[in-house]
Amino acid sequence: MNRQNPQIQLNKKSDSADWGWLKEEIKSAAFELGIDGIGFTTADPFLSLKPILEEIREKGYESGFEEKDIDKRIDPKLTMAEAESIIAIAVAYPSKMINPPKSEPGKTRGILARSAWGRDYHTVLREAMDKLADFIRERVPDVRIESMVDTGVLNDRAVAQRAGIGFSGKNGLIISPTWGSWIYLGEMITNLPFEPDPPLLEDCGECTKCLDACPTGALLGDGMLNAQRCVSFLTQTKGFLSDEFMRKIGNRLYGCDTCQMVCPKNRGKHWDHRPELQPDPEIAKPLLLPLLDISNRDFKERFGSSAAAWRGKKPIQRNAVIALGNFKDRASLPKLIEVLLRDPRPELRGTAAWAISRIGGEEAIQAINEALESERDEMVLTYIKEAQMQTQGQLQDQTQGQPQDPTQNQTQDQTQGQPSDEGVLDEVFFYEEMSSPIGPLTLVKSSKGLCLIEFGEVEATLEMTLKWASKQHPEAKLVRSFDELQETVEQLKGYFSGERTDFALKLDMRGTPFQLKVWQALLAVPYGQTASYKEIAEQIGQPKAVRAVGGANNRNPLPVVVPCHRVIGAKGAMTGYAGGLEIKESLLALERQRNKA
Repeated sequence: MNRQNPQIQLNKKSDSADWGWLKEEIKSAAFELGIDGIGFTTADPFLSLKPILEEIREKGYESGFEEKDIDKRIDPKLTMAEAESIIAIAVAYPSKMINPPKSEPGKTRGILARSAWGRDYHTVLREAMDKLADFIRERVPDVRIESMVDTGVLNDRAVAQRAGIGFSGKNGLIISPTWGSWIYLGEMITNLPFEPDPPLLEDCGECTKCLDACPTGALLGDGMLNAQRCVSFLTQTKGFLSDEFMRKIGNRLYGCDTCQMVCPKNRGKHWDHRPELQPDPEIAKPLLLPLLDISNRDFKERFGSSAAAWRGKKPIQRNAVIALGNFKDRASLPKLIEVLLRDPRPELRGTAAWAISRIGGEEAIQAINEALESERDEMVLTYIKEAQMQTQGQLQDQTQGQPQDPTQNQTQDQTQGQPSDEGVLDEVFFYEEMSSPIGPLTLVKSSKGLCLIEFGEVEATLEMTLKWASKQHPEAKLVRSFDELQETVEQLKGYFSGERTDFALKLDMRGTPFQLKVWQALLAVPYGQTASYKEIAEQIGQPKAVRAVGGANNRNPLPVVVPCHRVIGAKGAMTGYAGGLEIKESLLALERQRNKA
């Protein structure tokens, strides 16, 4: 091909082979252009996506932020008639904050999702794609390019999946083998017939951690999302929210990272190579009370460069009021009362009534009664009346010596990972975090014994642990205690160091009778050896229940201690593992090495 005059080729019929040189040059230059992942696909319509989008619309699951014309979302040629290919890009962003500030009484903090920690990703991606477009135009002056980020007509995730950036997880996010799901996505349509890259064949296997941990049950499986229940979308709305959603929002000011934090594919993945995306802790995790007095100018100066600012300050301030209510910090009561009685915005007044009722007490009751006499907005009055009933109920419970609100123990600072210790509850679960060669582990113990081990830090596993605890007892209480878990920590350290081949721990396994039979059988698989699902099924006397054994194995609440990693496929295949296949392989390698010693 004549590279000195490539525009001539655009006037002739060319195929992907003619442009292989340019594709390789683009891939080689991508990182310097600000791009971490890049893939190529055709401009063919995304036909399989259409019935999914239609079903989402029919069921009312859309967020309202999407392109209204479904045909435009699936057919690139409706955006560019001469479209031949799409270039998908990914930019990796950080998942950890260095020395994050902590919430304290009177100084409670909210948190922005990681996607909004640094500079607005729309700007970052557009600049990267502008550089890429210039790079291509230097070599093909009359090329046609149409770039889009997030707000474009195409479905970013469908494009990225088909272009081989990553696979679509059960949470609907694109998961890159290299970068995890901590990536921003963008795409550009071109009239160059680049050879497409193959899609990834990897998937989530049997893992359902994201579905289990979703605070509101918005994840429906198979990548489908009910955006109307998604905390991330709820934090970006501008209206009133229900009691259920306000409780679930916790202290989130913008977005939600729960499904990514619990994902085994994200374990150990943190990216700090792009300075513009690193968080300012005082912006990413700001004090709540000052947000209620911030002016438009100050809001723009402080948050204007973040993706969280795109809806303005009102959603952020409403979410700050919600967070103050969830913290139940009495020091915030005067400001919340001021919002209730004087703020011109109905959504904030109604939300303040809810937050004040969460805190409760005589001062709260007086403020709610005063607001009931002066308020004229019907919707706000609804919230005030509900708040009045809540505070009166609290007062009666206090008089009768009953706990105020059995759900209040679930309030937490999302990044600090500390549940509240309020209320007198019937069952207590102690929890602690430990480091290990396979990454951090969160351990949970009841009065009867060890009952749960989660892969990940307390911060990442908290939502799932709370959900698990509430299933065990509707009024369960979580208390962090190293002393209660010290023996477990020491025995696990002994196992990882190769000094211990079994555990002498009291276990409190909770499951169905069938699951308990399977888990007991797992305990009989010798250290350093393996068994198949079929062998486990035969051992429990149900030889035809091989698939059910696999399901029970996947739901083992005590990995490592109850060695589900020792179960493999019938032909020795390394089957799925909740912590990821790498961890499963490393545990088996550890045991085999110890047996050889």
